[in-house]
Amino acid sequence: MKEKVKEKVKELLRSYLEIFPEEHERQKILLNYLETATNENITDWNNFNGHLVAGGFIYSKNDQKFLVLYHKELKMYLYPGGHIDRDDLTPLEAALREIKEETSLSDLTQLTLTNNPLLPFDIDTHIIPYNEYRKLPEHYHFDIRYLFTTDSTDNISIDKEEASNYKWIDIKELEKDPNYGKIVTKIKKLIK
Repeated sequence: MKEKVKEKVKELLRSYLEIFPEEHERQKILLNYLETATNENITDWNNFNGHLVAGGFIYSKNDQKFLVLYHKELKMYLYPGGHIDRDDLTPLEAALREIKEETSLSDLTQLTLTNNPLLPFDIDTHIIPYNEYRKLPEHYHFDIRYLFTTDSTDNISIDKEEASNYKWIDIKELEKDPNYGKIVTKIKKLIK
C-alpha cells in the first residue's frame, strides 16, 4: 500500500465499528496494534507482531456454495486471500489481487454493507502458528474480509504453490467450521 496505510485502515476500522459496535472488544488487539505499528511495518511479512492481510469469501449464486482452497502450509481449507503488499492501494485491491492469483477468478460482484466498497463485511484477528517449513514464528494476521458473488464456478485455476485443492461448500458446512461459524450471520444477511 502507498503512504498513510495506517490511517486508511484506522478509518476503515472506525467505520466498521460504527456498524458493529458490539465488536469493539473483538477488535481490541487490532486497535492496539494500529497505535504502535508504522506505515512501513504494517504490511511487512517479517513483522512478527503482526501484519495486514485481505481476502474474499466467494459465493456462487447458482450453486449457493462458497469456494474454499486447501492451503498447503496451514493444512486447512480457507477462503482466497493473503498478504497486503506495499503496492496495493487499498485492502479491497489486495483482496481482489489475491483472489485472481489464487483462483483466476476476476468476474466478481461485491456485496457491501454500505455504499463504501472499501468497507469490509468482517475484520478478524487470528494467530498464525509457527511455520515449520519456513521457520517463521507465530504471529497475528489482521484479516480484512470482503464478500463477492460469481457465476463462474467452472473456470477455477488454483495457484499450486499455495493450494493443493479446492471445493465448493454450502452455508451449513461453513457454519460448522470453527474459523467461520461466527460470521455466517453476517454472510446470510448479505447474500439474501
